[in-house]
Amino acid sequence: MTPDLTTLQPLRPTLYRLAADGRSLDFLFAQCPQCRQLSFPANAPGCMHCGHAIDASAQVAKPGGGTLLEYVTLHVPMVPGLSAPSIAGDIRIAEQVVEEGVIGVADESLLAPGMALRAVAVPLPSGEHYGCHFVPADAQGAAA
Repeated sequence: MTPDLTTLQPLRPTLYRLAADGRSLDFLFAQCPQCRQLSFPANAPGCMHCGHAIDASAQVAKPGGGTLLEYVTLHVPMVPGLSAPSIAGDIRIAEQVVEEGVIGVADESLLAPGMALRAVAVPLPSGEHYGCHFVPADAQGAAA
């Protein structure tokens, strides 16, 4: 049974929110008033492209996802709450914006650099929050 994610809160509310489909995530960017480029996260103090202050900039929600650049299987827990083994990767989420993320597949043989990924909400053990995992864009479900 798939949990109702709409009853949970995002673990990182300055980075993402639940999309209209109730499963995918929207990423939260700020659009710089100077150069018009998107910066991530939306609460950054300055534009990552030109340095202009963006603290009062409009927040822009874009469908969460991106292009997988590289990945690695982590065989030891690198951060609290991340079980091992886990797969982490560098994902281009927007032009000139690359972020690290957890990839929700069971085996890295399902991955290839250049493939499209989408961000999905994953319920966390607390029962109060959801986190973000990336899955292949053509996948309907995700391995947690």
